[in-house]
Amino acid sequence: MLPASKGVFRRVCGICGIVGGPERDERRAATVRAMSATLVHRGPDGVGDASCRGADLGFRRLAIVDVGAVPPPYSTEDGQVWSVCNGEIYNGDELRRGLAERGHRFATDGVDTEAIPHLYEEVGTSLPERLDGMFAFAVWDAPRGRLLLARDRAGEKPLFYAPLPDGRLAFASELRALLAVPELPRAVDPQALSRFLLHDYFPAPLTPLAGVRKLPAGHLLVWENGSFRVERYWSLAERFGGPSPSDPRRAAEELDRLIAQAVQRRKRSDVPVGVFLSGGLDSTVVLAHLSEQNGPGVPVFCLGHRDPAFDESRFAAETARFYKADFNALILDEPELDDGLRRIAEGFDEPLGDASIIPTHLLALFARRKVKVVLSGEGSDELFAGYPTYLGDRLADWYLKLPAGARRGLLKTLHALLPVKMGNNGLDYLLGRFEQGADLGRIERHHAWFGSMPPARQRPLFGPALRAALEGDDPFSSARAVVGGRPLPDAISELLLSDFSMYLQDDLLTKVDRATMLASLEARAPFLDHELAEYAAALPSAFKLRGTTGKWILRRAEARRLPPDVLRRRKRGFTIPFSRWLLSGLGPRMKRRFAPERVEARGLFDPAAVAALLDEHLERRADHKKPLFTLLTLDLWCDRVFGDGAPVPLAAESGAGKGL
Repeated sequence: MLPASKGVFRRVCGICGIVGGPERDERRAATVRAMSATLVHRGPDGVGDASCRGADLGFRRLAIVDVGAVPPPYSTEDGQVWSVCNGEIYNGDELRRGLAERGHRFATDGVDTEAIPHLYEEVGTSLPERLDGMFAFAVWDAPRGRLLLARDRAGEKPLFYAPLPDGRLAFASELRALLAVPELPRAVDPQALSRFLLHDYFPAPLTPLAGVRKLPAGHLLVWENGSFRVERYWSLAERFGGPSPSDPRRAAEELDRLIAQAVQRRKRSDVPVGVFLSGGLDSTVVLAHLSEQNGPGVPVFCLGHRDPAFDESRFAAETARFYKADFNALILDEPELDDGLRRIAEGFDEPLGDASIIPTHLLALFARRKVKVVLSGEGSDELFAGYPTYLGDRLADWYLKLPAGARRGLLKTLHALLPVKMGNNGLDYLLGRFEQGADLGRIERHHAWFGSMPPARQRPLFGPALRAALEGDDPFSSARAVVGGRPLPDAISELLLSDFSMYLQDDLLTKVDRATMLASLEARAPFLDHELAEYAAALPSAFKLRGTTGKWILRRAEARRLPPDVLRRRKRGFTIPFSRWLLSGLGPRMKRRFAPERVEARGLFDPAAVAALLDEHLERRADHKKPLFTLLTLDLWCDRVFGDGAPVPLAAESGAGKGL
């Protein structure tokens, strides 16, 4: 048993391991140590590892209090069951008390995740259903030769896995750690790449590499003696259309109570807790509740831009004054963005075509000077219909009733009236996005609007090898699978479930996790409390999108807590002036990166098609900021994994086709 440690020890961290093979294997142990070393940014305060009779586990920790505490892996009293966990178990104290009353003995005085191996002894693979928190964990049951992996319900914490030769299995918090495994094949999955070009992210379970998969949110994996199965243990889909108040007043009161409870759970820490504040509705709701619970002086961190079209710092400053918060603003311009891009390029775990990862990481570095924990507003838009695309879906239904000739004429006229401005999602840009998906089916057009390149736009970019590998492939199949066959009550529910299951999990939460972890900062999202999420899903869609007002019930629930201007403020995306940045300092570098001979050598895309895309933007004929950033992040990742400008091998068969 590990020696006792005084004090409570909270952590954000990285986990990794390999199971299978001999009881003791120094080569396996050395590989796990190498995997752990790649995760030092996730946990710079300590390292733990254990050889556990048929398995090796690794752990990196960020200690928020009690830096001297013994790190995981933790085991049961007899050393037969071991575990490592990345994240927070908010009901950990309650679980520990119950386990202690039933005779379990612990090695620490308050580590929440030490409850995991002991609870596994009692409930087995139903363990994740008993946990309230954000987590990705592994349990190694040595007597049974069983590995249990599980990921939290929303997907706040990441978990990757890879089957290895001889039936072994490796897992890690980030893809980079698996690249330290010598036996891991390094070939890009063509289907996954096509999904990335469509969505700007890799939808779970896909990753860039054919031999690696992400465990989806709300799922568990059980490996036993060389074979494994993946199962769902929680789904938001089952809550849509469920029992809920029909009276908006009662619904708003209960919603306010659940938000207060979620903030209360996530503020627990022995160090100051801050808030990422934009001045918009979601982050202000979080600040309002935290200020009520903690009093004035809550540290808040916001971004500003010297380009006024992208600057929200003035709104955040007004909000901070209203709540007497400790206001901290980071003002960005091209030099800071250049530095942020360099940092992100060096730290990319997998490509992510969301340019807001740059300012998110810079804000995390800025906040880390004062705090180790921040609360953020992720999840609200996907629960309460906050995106303009939900209203756009209704406009598209009207648009499709027009004759095809009239539709084309209308768009042609509007294009002539709205020249390309390269601004912050102006009418010219929004019109182009609408046109990109308006003629598609509901789910298809929704993802075409959110992403970069629907099928008709990505196919001309493909080089010969990629085109052949994707013959007959349907890039929308991942999106359709999320809602297909589910008895959802209406169209809004379909879109909300799709965004919660895909965009939230694989874009927003991936962005926040990687951007904050590269700064060794912990981010927590109160709106993703599973009780709150389940309640929100069950509410009628008319409570979420009423007329042209999104998040109607949330506005009503929090009206007494918020300044009136916040309630009226329209949603603004967390963006940077990437379109204009391309027209100045970044443009020449992009020309060099995507020079025809370099694109040809890489082997993925057609050099002329990529050059045309970039030239259209640089000549101000079209705003291609989204596809160009997506291609940039992919190429930067390829540099890290395969070498600067080196050829990229394509897998002959996708990982999905091989049962991963």
